[in-house]
Amino acid sequence: MPETSVNASAPNGSAVGSLGRGVEWLKQRERPVLITAIVFQVAVLLTMIGLQALPLLGSDTILVRVVPVDPRDLFRGDYVVLGYEFSVVPPAGIEGLTADSGGRQVGELNGRIVYVSLVPEPDGSHWRGSKVSIHRPPTGRYIRGRIAGSSRLEFGIEAFYLEEGSGRRYEQAIGHRRLSAVVALSSNGRAALRDLRIEGDP
Repeated sequence: MPETSVNASAPNGSAVGSLGRGVEWLKQRERPVLITAIVFQVAVLLTMIGLQALPLLGSDTILVRVVPVDPRDLFRGDYVVLGYEFSVVPPAGIEGLTADSGGRQVGELNGRIVYVSLVPEPDGSHWRGSKVSIHRPPTGRYIRGRIAGSSRLEFGIEAFYLEEGSGRRYEQAIGHRRLSAVVALSSNGRAALRDLRIEGDP
């Protein structure tokens, strides 16, 4: 009986041809696909930024005094590190924390949301912290932050980008307590750092 030969190369050749056409299709569309991916990523980033900034649109702005921080932390690259009197847990502690924390120390509650009630200073321009609580104040102005260690609170307004060559000027202003931060406050206490102002500047 004569042997029947099987041509196995035909289907393989077909698969290779399909793969080659697929690769060629991708090559032809590589640039549009890349551009689409970049546009998508940028759109996602802008959406995230927009959602974060949305609550601050039309918000009030206040002036708060900047206080000196550890000189080793004062500058990080092109940013100046800022501290405020309400950045430190007060001696009286945080209202409502003892009952809610189950005996844990403040440093063990990193990330916990807190609220600092704000009151105007005698000069009528600046505001300062009066009380720290884990409960949102029912009335008045307040700023929302988080516990960031055993004695520190952070509010998202602790760093500001500086123009090249201006660091020394701001360093001196902080040392002489002549630097104020222009802070935007939303209705729920979220804060955004808008600008820095040196007292005595025009």
